[in-house]
Amino acid sequence: MSGRTDADLGALIYLAEQHFRGGRLRQAKEVCQRALAAGECADAVLLLARIAHRQRQWAAAVKQYQRFLRHAPEHAGAHANLAAVLERLGQREAALAHLRASAQHADDRVAAQFRLGDACAARGRWAEGCRVYAQATAQAPDNAAAHARLGATLYKAGQTRRAIDSFEEALRIRPHHAKTRLDFALVLRQLGRTTAALGHIEHALRLQPDDVDAHVGLAATLRQEGKAGRAGRCLEQLLARKPACGPAYHQLALLNPTPDLGAAATKALANPQLPLADAIHGHFALGHVHDAAQSPAHAFDHFQRANALRRRAHAYDSSENRRLFERIAGTYCQEHFENKRSLGCTSTRPVFVVGLPRSGTTLVEQILASHPAVHGAGEMEALAGVNQAIAERLEDAGPAPECMSHLDERTAAEFSSRYLDELTLRSATAKRVIDKAPGNFARIGLIKTLFPRAHIVHCVRKPLDNCLSLFFHDFPALLCSHDLVDLGRYHLDYQRLMAHWRAVFPGEILDVRYEELVGNAERVSKRMIDYLGLDWDARCLAFHETRRAVMSPSNLQVRRPLYRASIDRWKPYAPHLGPLMDILGCNAALETPPPPAATDPALRRVP
Repeated sequence: MSGRTDADLGALIYLAEQHFRGGRLRQAKEVCQRALAAGECADAVLLLARIAHRQRQWAAAVKQYQRFLRHAPEHAGAHANLAAVLERLGQREAALAHLRASAQHADDRVAAQFRLGDACAARGRWAEGCRVYAQATAQAPDNAAAHARLGATLYKAGQTRRAIDSFEEALRIRPHHAKTRLDFALVLRQLGRTTAALGHIEHALRLQPDDVDAHVGLAATLRQEGKAGRAGRCLEQLLARKPACGPAYHQLALLNPTPDLGAAATKALANPQLPLADAIHGHFALGHVHDAAQSPAHAFDHFQRANALRRRAHAYDSSENRRLFERIAGTYCQEHFENKRSLGCTSTRPVFVVGLPRSGTTLVEQILASHPAVHGAGEMEALAGVNQAIAERLEDAGPAPECMSHLDERTAAEFSSRYLDELTLRSATAKRVIDKAPGNFARIGLIKTLFPRAHIVHCVRKPLDNCLSLFFHDFPALLCSHDLVDLGRYHLDYQRLMAHWRAVFPGEILDVRYEELVGNAERVSKRMIDYLGLDWDARCLAFHETRRAVMSPSNLQVRRPLYRASIDRWKPYAPHLGPLMDILGCNAALETPPPPAATDPALRRVP
């Protein structure tokens, strides 16, 4: 366009905008190209980017947004839009960088900080998320949502005291916000403060009587207190309101898997328009109903359907997990601990009960927590938060876990103190405090770096029983649990990693076999108490009488005396377990893998 004037250019951009707003994208693009024919025009480039974005032409959108940002590097909206496109393409780190730029330059700083903070939370970057949301609360101190988001992220980062303060501030500003009360209730439940949690959940239900999460949370909290009857009635009331509610069927099936419940769930599943989440929970419910009726073929069919539906929502690569475990073992090797020997805190308060979920960790915690000198804190998220926060602190030195080799004395002292503060929040007086997060088996290297005298009790169960139980219970966060082959490979990776820890820390990890514990509770319980450096107390054998809040799916079982029904649970399902047995190998599938002899008879007793 020879001799183009600013007025001509302005008219073209205006015309292109009108086409764009009217949905005439082809015409808008043609006008933009006319505007660019005689030279570069930032407004035309931005509009081309928006056109490609709307047309879902992701590569073209990236190219044009990047081209525009060379003209206007402080344009917050372009950074935010480019981040959204990069997210679509799976380029999550690049997307995060543009969200940071958007938050830095946006006129509406709080909204931009929310976008960045939410992205950090979605990636598990809890430390950065805390900083971003804290900036939002500083920018807008009366914004309740900012305080609530900060509270949820602080809790994930292992800073529960500050999380509580943030939730309380959010509710002071906006007391009638149901979701904030439910999120706060979850934190209080994790702390065992079930009475306070119930108060928040009941308040949320008064605000939103049809809120499924509130009803399910109420039932879960009552079950946590051992009030199964009241929990069941709450779920029945929910089904009266919402007859197709899958989570209600699922939770009721765990409490009382009756044929009538199965008939109602079957009717709900017959609806082809049933939302995916309700279908998943409905099939899990029917799996438990048929399992209780000793109909393994029907039960397995429903468990398999539930897991297949759950698996649609994510991609899982077992080879990636194996490489991660190999990198963990390579980082936390003998040389690492020789170099970091002086870093750790000498406290013996922390007790870590680890293993795969459904391996007996809740039972072991309940036995130990029945001792008057021991407090069971349940499945704490603090160590995972500490691990991630350290990794973020050291990320300039490389990715996790390799960056942990650069952990220094000051950082170790800071984060060991943070973790001990979490224990004190759970109990200020107990001589030992149990963190029963099973997945901490993968963080034993960090545990022994920060707390070289920590007690680690490793729960072991027959692999087939363990894997089948994982398959039968819904673990959305354990991505391997929705496919038998993936489960088998994960179990082998887990065994290899545990063998590494035993080799690096001979005689320092106590292996507790579920089958042996059930068969001789007194002998194994005494061994555990002795390992913790405590004198025996007979109340440990009456663990089912101990009154404490238990959040795990096994919270009702541990309120009953020991039973053997969970041993060899795989046998009725053997015809369906071929892929799993092939992965594990016959001997490994049928027997509990024996730990090296050095770990059992001569464990170090730490006073």
